[in-house]
Amino acid sequence: MNTKKKFSNILRKSNNLPELFYYYLKKSPYKKILYKKNNDKWIGKNYSEIAESVNKIILYLKKINFKRGDRVFLLSSNRIEWVEFDLAVMTLGGIIVPSYVTNNLIDNQFIINDCKPQFVILENSFVYKKNSSLLKKISKNRIILIDDYSNFISYKKITAIKSKKQKIPKIKKSEISSIIYTSGTGGKPKGVVLSHESIFHNLEGALEVIKDFGFRNHRFLSFLPLSHSYERMAGLYFPLLIAAEIFFCSSIDKVIYEIKETKPTIVSAVPRLYENIYKKIKSQINKSNLLISYFLKNIFFQLESFNKENNLLKNFINKLFIYLILKKKIKANFGGKIKAFISGGAALNPIIGNFFINMGFCLLQGYGQTEASPLISCNTKLNNNPKTVGLPIKNVSIKFSKDNEILVKGKNVMIGYWNNSQLTKKTIKNGWLHTGDLGFLDNKGRIIINGRKKDLIVTSGGDNISTQKIENLLLNHNEIQQVLIYGDNKPYLVALIVPSEKTTLAQIKELISKVNTRLNSIEKVRKILLIEEPFNYENGFLTQTQKIKKNKVFDFYKERIKNLY
Repeated sequence: MNTKKKFSNILRKSNNLPELFYYYLKKSPYKKILYKKNNDKWIGKNYSEIAESVNKIILYLKKINFKRGDRVFLLSSNRIEWVEFDLAVMTLGGIIVPSYVTNNLIDNQFIINDCKPQFVILENSFVYKKNSSLLKKISKNRIILIDDYSNFISYKKITAIKSKKQKIPKIKKSEISSIIYTSGTGGKPKGVVLSHESIFHNLEGALEVIKDFGFRNHRFLSFLPLSHSYERMAGLYFPLLIAAEIFFCSSIDKVIYEIKETKPTIVSAVPRLYENIYKKIKSQINKSNLLISYFLKNIFFQLESFNKENNLLKNFINKLFIYLILKKKIKANFGGKIKAFISGGAALNPIIGNFFINMGFCLLQGYGQTEASPLISCNTKLNNNPKTVGLPIKNVSIKFSKDNEILVKGKNVMIGYWNNSQLTKKTIKNGWLHTGDLGFLDNKGRIIINGRKKDLIVTSGGDNISTQKIENLLLNHNEIQQVLIYGDNKPYLVALIVPSEKTTLAQIKELISKVNTRLNSIEKVRKILLIEEPFNYENGFLTQTQKIKKNKVFDFYKERIKNLY
């Protein structure tokens, strides 16, 4: 039996997500799979140790009258205990409702009021104190803290109790595994209801994507929030399916250092990580002396380009430098074992994708939505084009509406939105998920996304303009950190720009003039608004996958935007 078929069979025979874990518990009880950093050392837990903790959590939950179908609000950063609570709740037929520790109180209040959890799991006393005003209706004995806190039962106290064998209910694939709240780039959070089967469907599709890299001895560093469907599928349950090791990043500030330390074979990240690497290299080139800078700029141009260099000697010298110096250095910074980079969660600039590919790395851009569990399509090693988001994954059907909206059908599609049947009916029509993304297929059947329905600007002159193209052109330059294009129902376009450190208004104006030469007259940026503070989680302008909440930004700066017209 080939390896891929073996994993497909595991999926076929399993009834729910925890059974993927329990399968390997029987096969390799003493293999270490989950790792955390403790005093600068990586400490691993094996299947048997994890199962023991999960069993004790189950015992405690049953003791406090946990029932099948109960919802559990989980608010914690990535850690081994997150996984153990997740497994315990789903083993009992419960529904996990994960949320982000970076969420503001307004979002968490909405989620708690909407899903009405019967139990709450919090990371520590800091998280409790921040959210305590929202938890007044939850009984104290139904609030669990992972870290010790004298006022509440903690993970340590739960796992100190004596373990005993217990009867576990049979959970079907069709039952709800989780409700994942997604705010997208505007509006209130929406509770996406996912079954065990919808995530199984995604895991089967992921096997197809990864098969060209083999399935043996893989290692992942989990640093994107597990509360997001992308990381929960690609960074937790897919590694569990293929018996890979998972290292939980100790802090988002230490990602680059800990990637080098843990030596992952597959890195799943949002485009921001790849953009930062790209801009860092570009910045170093600009700081070089004139002769070296000229040489490096030629190489950089080749790395970005979709066209091959005609000069054979120049091409050979450039390739030699790329493979012997640049690639070696970047590979070392990622630990030296990297087989593939995966980009998801937001659109990757094709120039940056091409930069990595021309350097000899395999960077695969995928496409998905929480409403699709989340994977819809992905490039593969043998069929990779960074201008596309690849072919639809196995057993996913794609079609396009009259206005080119991408419609998706398959078992990966959500059950619906929690407590919102009206929005569910608008989003899923005749079994087809209306994604809100605009696109078309290339000549190989790969999806090309060329905008969002909501991001399609219609000027007062009646011209339709997709902002993504203009924003990507501007983001290619180191002088710009973040940018948004505005102009719906207006006579011309303006740009809201967060400049890089020490970049002047004069430099930005010069750059805008340069970019405008590559745009049609209706696409040209006529005026700019410099934003002093970057868009981030703290000020509420970024989603967890680094997408800017456009409507929120436009509303906040509406008076200053108004002055540009």
